[in-house]
Amino acid sequence: MNAIIECLLSVVLLASSPLPAEFAKYPPAARLTKPAAKPDVSKPPARRFRTVLRDGAKEGVNFNGHYHIERWGCGSNCIEWAVIDLATGRVWMAPAPVESWWSPEEQPENTPDWMEFYPGSALLYVHESLGRRNDRTFDTRHVYLWKNGAPRHLRTERLDY
Repeated sequence: MNAIIECLLSVVLLASSPLPAEFAKYPPAARLTKPAAKPDVSKPPARRFRTVLRDGAKEGVNFNGHYHIERWGCGSNCIEWAVIDLATGRVWMAPAPVESWWSPEEQPENTPDWMEFYPGSALLYVHESLGRRNDRTFDTRHVYLWKNGAPRHLRTERLDY
């Protein structure tokens, strides 16, 4: 229960905080003005993850005006993720898991999280390790713009934090 409260509090704080500059350049889709639709989990692979998707949707908007990004573990240093359109219930499933590196215990304070996104922006960062460096959790950032219900890849960057 505490984890849910912390998550909701962080979403509220992020929503009320100024957006980082690049995120501010990409305004969100229309805000959700009606009760959230239940995620459509009738087809694979969403069917396989129906419980985590339904539970995530109940947490409400955390991305791009009326979407919810849900993440879950798929093994050591691996996550799978999906984006739920809370206006329609449509679920977009990531085509592949994202992996990180087993990092040393001491990581810099500015080590990124798996993903960075905001309710007030259509921009999405996905961080992963492609094995270029074994002294950092992540070595790559994929930058996406969420448009028409799917991510549009803008660029891939090497991370050196």
